[in-house]
Amino acid sequence: MAKYNDPDELRALADRIDHEKLWTWAGMDHDKMTPEQKDRHMAGVFLRRYASDRGNMLERLKEGAGYMRGMRLERANRGTDQRGCGDGAWHGAINAESDRLRAAGQEWPRMMYVAKTISDEVPRMVLLFQYERERGMPDSYKMCAHDPRPATPLKDNHLRCALGQECRKCPHLAAIDRSERMTPEAKDEAKAWTCATHYLLESKPDVHCEQILFDKSDDAFHERLAQSFAAEYDDGSLDAFR
Repeated sequence: MAKYNDPDELRALADRIDHEKLWTWAGMDHDKMTPEQKDRHMAGVFLRRYASDRGNMLERLKEGAGYMRGMRLERANRGTDQRGCGDGAWHGAINAESDRLRAAGQEWPRMMYVAKTISDEVPRMVLLFQYERERGMPDSYKMCAHDPRPATPLKDNHLRCALGQECRKCPHLAAIDRSERMTPEAKDEAKAWTCATHYLLESKPDVHCEQILFDKSDDAFHERLAQSFAAEYDDGSLDAFR
């Protein structure tokens, strides 16, 4: 079994399981798969994801990459981190408390749901700051590889927070960037925690939070989504409002 610690062996195993290359099928064709094909398709997908995560981890270990409190931010198990606190069990515990409070005529525990969201959002923010620093934000957007429409150009793409502030113009983040003692990776993490804390302190207690950092690809996604819904359900009555 030791050979399955090797990412290449894991990918080869995924190819043997999904020998029909079902992962290349367009999403709209998935309903044509047999139950057995669907099982092999998902097994192959998750094996390839695990192989990719493990390969990234091994490469980072070779570079002597640092760990945040002993846990890599890439989160190889796709939960909040390798301790698994961002899984369904946590969500279930919050739902149970919500049911208890509602039955007692009390408000649902919004704060507990926000805490779970933040636990996943901050590591994502760290990686976004790293991506922007190392590569710059993407300059175009497509819904997926099968989308026949041309890519949407993203001119001057940049990160901004849910408070509407461009991250590159934020004085709090600029103060962190001016540090001469912090490594670039440490700055990424410090900026993520600073941004998340600022958002929470400046927001109303009942605010709904899905994500804190955005770029222009998020805007393009929402615009495409709205266009798709409008094309399917609009009977022409909305034309007057355009």
